[in-house]
Amino acid sequence: MMVLRMAPVVGLIALSGCGYSITDFRSGFPATIPSQPDVTTHTAPVVMTAKERLVSSIEAQGCELNASNVTTVLNSATISADELKDLVPQLQAEGRAEVKNGGAIRVISSQCV
Repeated sequence: MMVLRMAPVVGLIALSGCGYSITDFRSGFPATIPSQPDVTTHTAPVVMTAKERLVSSIEAQGCELNASNVTTVLNSATISADELKDLVPQLQAEGRAEVKNGGAIRVISSQCV
């Protein structure tokens, strides 16, 4: 007996996912219940490469990587010192970084002129 009472409810729930609207008559006046949730636009998370994370981290430190902020930059960029050694020549070759006297690395970007 309980199964027969649940059948209409189960049927309505099943239809709610099929693009149909179901009218709610419980409140005394028709109120349309949308079958699909209100979907707001969500953007996918931005996935940055190690090189992009490094540039962003150096920009955040005043556009220069030096002995006093190297630990902060590496932690922020989530890269190792070995990765830094590989990435700096790539950035130099692309014209996005320059090594200054004393070993400081200056980023060249829209934020760091």
